Amino acid sequence: MKKVIAFALLSAFYISCDSSQKNSHKDSLQVAKMAIEEAPASDSLSIDLLDLKKKGLLENTQVVMVKPDPVYHKNKRFNALSLKDIFEKYSLIKRMNVADLKVVFECEDGYKPEMPLEKLLSAKAYLAVSDADAPKGRAWEILLKNGQETKMEPFYVVYEGVSAEDVSYKWPYNLVKIHLAPLHENDAALKPKDESALAGYEIFKNRCQTCHAINKIGGKMGPELNYPKSVTEYWKTDDLKAFIQNPAAYRNDVKMPTLGIKPEEATEIVKYLSYMSKTPIAAADRP
Repeated sequence: MKKVIAFALLSAFYISCDSSQKNSHKDSLQVAKMAIEEAPASDSLSIDLLDLKKKGLLENTQVVMVKPDPVYHKNKRFNALSLKDIFEKYSLIKRMNVADLKVVFECEDGYKPEMPLEKLLSAKAYLAVSDADAPKGRAWEILLKNGQETKMEPFYVVYEGVSAEDVSYKWPYNLVKIHLAPLHENDAALKPKDESALAGYEIFKNRCQTCHAINKIGGKMGPELNYPKSVTEYWKTDDLKAFIQNPAAYRNDVKMPTLGIKPEEATEIVKYLSYMSKTPIAAADRP
């Protein structure tokens, strides 16, 4: 039977009820990295959506209405399945403490958004497998961004009753895999010890890390921002702040969208990037 390495188990199995609050976070992270030997193939921490589709396991869909859809910017209908049901059928979720986990979405183009698993499961979240409003002969309605066709398929995460303005919810399209990981696995490497950089870290984590990596941690759709050199070392501070707010003002056909980041938020992001410029990647992680 295939060996599956699990990053999370129910903490209650391993942490006694009288553990001190001081050590609870450290203990939880340690438990979240324990290995499970000989786990059944269906009990996994990664869900290969293309494989499920190939096996005919994503066919029992329902029509879900999204009002409005944040990608198409209009009301849309999708043929979709409950993400909660998918997790329960094809992952280790029933054996985990979901409060200790995050979900990481892997897209074909390198986009890699993540969010707390507990938050995802508390919403009416769905995996859209096709577009119910698409023209005959197409699985998805054509989406144009900056005059270029954007690939929506093979899958898209949508919600009922969630505001598109809430950036803590992720709406990844062009999705191929879903992973589960410890909620705080990157804190030691990316979370600043200096309180003055914390605000920028939170904004970066929610708005930027989906596309950009710092010290090789994060998305791959956009450039790495701290290795081998920090972006703050070759961009002027004022230009970097302005670029974050309006990329198209600096580059023609730029892939990075305008995210509605406010001037004060851009200032905090640059402050965090400057802090991280003094935190080089560990030697063991270098190529």
